[in-house]
Amino acid sequence: MLTLKEITDLLKENNLYKEIIVNGNWYYTVPENVKNTEITDLSYDSRKISDGTLFFCKGLKFNPEYLASAIEKGATAAISELVYTDELDQQAQSTPQIIVTDVQKAMAVIARHFYDCPDEKLELIGFTGTKGKTTSVYFTRHILAHEFGPVVGQFSSIDECVDGKNFIEAHLTTPESLDLFRMMREAVDNGMKYLAMEVSSQAYKKSRVYGLHFNIGVFLNISPDHISPVEHPTFDDYLWCKSQIIVNSDTVILNRDMKYYELLAQKAHELGKKLITFGSDESDADYRYHGKDHGYFDVSSHNDTLPAVNGEFRVMIPGHFNYSNALAAITVSAQLKDDSADFAQGLKETRVPGRMEFLKNNAGLVACVDYAHNYLSLSESFKFMKHEYPDGRLIVVIGAAGGKAESRRKDVGRALSEYADVAILTSEDNFFEDPHHIDEAIKKHITNPNVKVIINVDRVAAIKQAFEMAKPGDAMFMAAKGREQFMHEKGQDIPYIGDYQLSQKLMEEYDK
Repeated sequence: MLTLKEITDLLKENNLYKEIIVNGNWYYTVPENVKNTEITDLSYDSRKISDGTLFFCKGLKFNPEYLASAIEKGATAAISELVYTDELDQQAQSTPQIIVTDVQKAMAVIARHFYDCPDEKLELIGFTGTKGKTTSVYFTRHILAHEFGPVVGQFSSIDECVDGKNFIEAHLTTPESLDLFRMMREAVDNGMKYLAMEVSSQAYKKSRVYGLHFNIGVFLNISPDHISPVEHPTFDDYLWCKSQIIVNSDTVILNRDMKYYELLAQKAHELGKKLITFGSDESDADYRYHGKDHGYFDVSSHNDTLPAVNGEFRVMIPGHFNYSNALAAITVSAQLKDDSADFAQGLKETRVPGRMEFLKNNAGLVACVDYAHNYLSLSESFKFMKHEYPDGRLIVVIGAAGGKAESRRKDVGRALSEYADVAILTSEDNFFEDPHHIDEAIKKHITNPNVKVIINVDRVAAIKQAFEMAKPGDAMFMAAKGREQFMHEKGQDIPYIGDYQLSQKLMEEYDK
């Protein structure tokens, strides 16, 4: 619980406060008659309001009608970047409006203190990178849970865990700050000691993690992605946002093999961060892996000042790229417990729902379901598929998100050109964009004339089409949706069976 006076003081401390408006009158100092008003809940959703709620007017296209609705339902005060008095009736104007310079940052600052700074009571580990964040978080949580017991939470783009054992489906890679700090509070109350989480570039771009400091921040890799007018206008902006994890971490762990390593290492050094590196055995990293077949890889240590990790490990998620993700998780874990003898078991037990999940039947059909959606992850996954199933065709069912990351359509086309035999272009999360337009944009970038291209915007029908044309020896790959049971369509979450669930059903039907 916070009072309006405490809230405005917090905003002033963070240089976010402008003024407060009550009954059409503007004040810098909170009026006596409202300063002790208590806030007992926070919300940015006008449908979720009760007496005592502080409502945040969030969004580039915020509609003042949402504020009027929130006040009507009992909102005690509101925070916004714009003044909404003319849009409200006389009675609604009596509800205090706190005007700030940045509502997203204000939301993070207030949420953190409203929930009593739960981040300070957790060992926070953040992962950023173009690919591998989810898998690395899962690897880390499994290793640490094996070492410390059920006191490890996780926030990932697939699901969230705040009690060490139960998981709920996630809708954002990194939650909005209100949800983030609320769930951290739940995690602390549930006895969690560690939290591994994904940190997206948008989390920094949109201040979802503003004020959040990590004990360990991991930068896995970087390649162009999320470049669009509504996300990152340039690659430089994308890289800069991701690099904020260096600014906001005590210990920084960098992939020695990635592009722009020197830039990121220089940033870490100048900011006085402890820098640890991991990479392949062709690098000069502190911790190095040597990939072998069937998920086995060796790890060796090359820095006597750090806890040593040496020996053979195995991951049960196929793909050589997962050796790097696994080593990132091992590197994190080694800094938290200087005893790597049991790391291997935690790693081996790791399963990631919807991540390189294989389905087979007695008829010889093979399908792989994965969340891959950009060039880096698609090309690595396709490369693995072609290696494992060299004699058949690679049939890919894929789309791209609507209204954002438009550069990804070119990348999808490039990956399909290099590896696919059949490309069935379909819907992913269309948002407000016509899926035909998205698929035509992908098709334009498929430059290999030997790739058979089919457009079928009905995703269920597209996956069924893949099964209809598949023969023994072929491999099907369903990209981007994994086990998600919703599709973003015109501002709503439309129920969807899920790529894995549908593929499992079809495997049984075609099991002749």
